[in-house]
This record gives sequence, C-alpha cells and structure tokens, in this order.
Amino acid sequence: MDPRSRLPFRVPLSLAVVAVVVATVIGWPVPANAARHRAHYYVIGDSVTAWSANPLRRELAHTRPGALIDGQPCRGAVVSCALSDWQTRPPSGLAVIRSKRGQLGRLVVIELGYNDTPGTRSIDRIMRELRHQHVQRVVWVNLSERHRAYRTTNRALAAATERWPELRVLDWRDASAHHDDWFLDSVHLSRSGRTAFARFVAKGLARVA
Repeated sequence: MDPRSRLPFRVPLSLAVVAVVVATVIGWPVPANAARHRAHYYVIGDSVTAWSANPLRRELAHTRPGALIDGQPCRGAVVSCALSDWQTRPPSGLAVIRSKRGQLGRLVVIELGYNDTPGTRSIDRIMRELRHQHVQRVVWVNLSERHRAYRTTNRALAAATERWPELRVLDWRDASAHHDDWFLDSVHLSRSGRTAFARFVAKGLARVA
C-alpha cells in the first residue's frame, strides 16, 4: 500500500462547507438498484463526479450511453477522507470496485486521486483488481494541478500506462489548465466547469474506449 494511503486525510473546513451546501441544494447522486444490475460501464469518482453527475449523464447519453455514475464527496482511490462534520468515510474506489465483482462491464472510468493522492502502489492495486475482474479498458481522469501535491499522482498515472496496457489517461490537467473560471477552488468545479468537465469526459471516452 502507498504509505500516503494510511494517512487520516481530512478535508479543510472551507471545502466541507461548500460540500454541505451543494449536497443540500442538489443531493448526491445514488445509482438505483446498482447491486442488482450489471452496468454497461461504471464511472467511479469523488465530489468532482458527484457535482457533475447531471451534465455527465446528458453528455454521455449522446456519445457513450449506458453509464452508471457513482460519485461521492471525500472518496479516495484507496482510502477516503472525512469531512469535519461527518462520522463515516465513503467507500474508496478500490472498495467499490471489489464490491461490484460480477457487475462491472468491460469499461470502468475512474475520477479519483484528490483525496488520497495515490502513488504507484495504490494505482497498481486498483488495476490488479480490475484486471482480475476482466475489465478490458480502464479510463482514468488525471488531476488538475492547481495544487502541487497532485503532480506526483499525475506522473504515477502516466507511468502506469506503460505497465497496464488496458489503462488510458484523460488529461484533465492540460484541458483545464487555463480555465480558472471552471473552478471554485483548486479542485471543485463551477457550473461552467461541470459542463466543461462532462464534455471533456464524453469526448475522451469516444476517442479511447
């Protein structure tokens, strides 16, 4: 396990307030009957995916229909964080993937890394599990680098494509680099940013998946 994955990550209070406000207004998307149905493909993410769920559904319906979108705030790739006023942590991406054995389709899309900055070992743990489940294509959205801590994860993701031929990385770092208006902070997206993110993911999946 990546040593950083054992740290008790917590979200700053300012981000917690933003998350609570948004959750109150729009609610977090919860996939209906997810445990009973095999999705055409899964999109597993954190608050970036959760906040963008509606535009993602609209955009993917045109270019890549059949997605089951599972986004939760504070979700990490291998270990999730905890908001200041929450008693429990959401299941990590790895935990979700393990819980879906027999339900994942040939494609899994991952938007994770902001909450636990996974390195090589954590990424490989996820990829091994997905390969064990016979997932044929993994598409991982890399991170905005408005915070320097995310550079290491982006480098680890790029290097992982050499070890895992089924892995493709969508370069959100580059696509969003000059669009500060898309961000509320270094990670979370404005309304225009959520739309831009959804279009970016949909176009990327049309190319690589």
